[in-house]
Amino acid sequence: MSQLVPRQELPSELLYKILAHTLAHSVHTVIVSSQDIAWHMRAHHTLSSVCYSFREIMKGISSKAFQYVVAKGAEEAPTLAQHVQRHFQSLRALGAAIRDSAVPGAFSLESLDSFAPQLVQGYSLYVAIVYLRTQALRSTPEIYQSTSMTIFGAVITLSKVLYSRIAPREIAVMLKHATEDEAALSHIGLLVVKHSILLAGCVEALTAECDPADEEAVLRRDGSKDRAARLIQSLAAADTEFLALFRRTTPPLPCCTAVWLSQLPDVYTTLRCVHEVLSKQPGVVSDDAAGSLRDLVERWTPPPPPPPEPTADPLSVAVTEPGPIPS
Repeated sequence: MSQLVPRQELPSELLYKILAHTLAHSVHTVIVSSQDIAWHMRAHHTLSSVCYSFREIMKGISSKAFQYVVAKGAEEAPTLAQHVQRHFQSLRALGAAIRDSAVPGAFSLESLDSFAPQLVQGYSLYVAIVYLRTQALRSTPEIYQSTSMTIFGAVITLSKVLYSRIAPREIAVMLKHATEDEAALSHIGLLVVKHSILLAGCVEALTAECDPADEEAVLRRDGSKDRAARLIQSLAAADTEFLALFRRTTPPLPCCTAVWLSQLPDVYTTLRCVHEVLSKQPGVVSDDAAGSLRDLVERWTPPPPPPPEPTADPLSVAVTEPGPIPS
């Protein structure tokens, strides 16, 4: 008679972490994804239905994450599943502001609920950060820079205050990573906007008339030449850093494309003008700097708009002769 094989089970701590991370991924996906999120919307219900141990673990995770407490003597209190589902629906509605930033009035500060669970409050602030970033693209370089400082302050609040209050800690892991990505994105964007402005000033100084006999003017011109080359290389390095961030982020950064840097206020137009000026005056900057600038302009050039769909010419429509009238 063969011996019974003992049942293999994962350690409870490992199973807890797996389920918590799965729920965290679903929460984040519900907010940022424009794809089919039906499974993620019912993640708590689905995972709780697997088996008894899953149900008990999910009860503990979701009760803490969404701060489910039934008051004594309360009549017709919602079940945990109903409580979680209600917050999933509110998170989905909250994320509409960053899934489609073109929708006017999709987000407002009044929509933030100070009585919501800490996890929901944390994601409310995260959505506000992304929304500010998308709206700043339509502003001026000065407004963009001030908005970036506001974003940095919100990131600090989220990472230092709200994140520490969310329990269990595993449920906020996606929020933590997404917030860090937004901080990195704001840092890169702020650098690109500032250096584009400085580069335009350097090139303007380089193209101005300079008396070769004026030693101070020649020294200033040489200094501007070196500074312009450093600024161009800095912009190229920022683009490389951004692409690395963009390609490694899963799920993708909301409201962001591979040419996001070119959409920052006045960045592409400034670099294109600088490139045109330097192309007419070769040797003003080093060949390496000129090549890096050319590569940036080429990569950031927006694609041409799609051709309009052909419309039928009413005069060219063939006229069908009527057939014989049946007798």
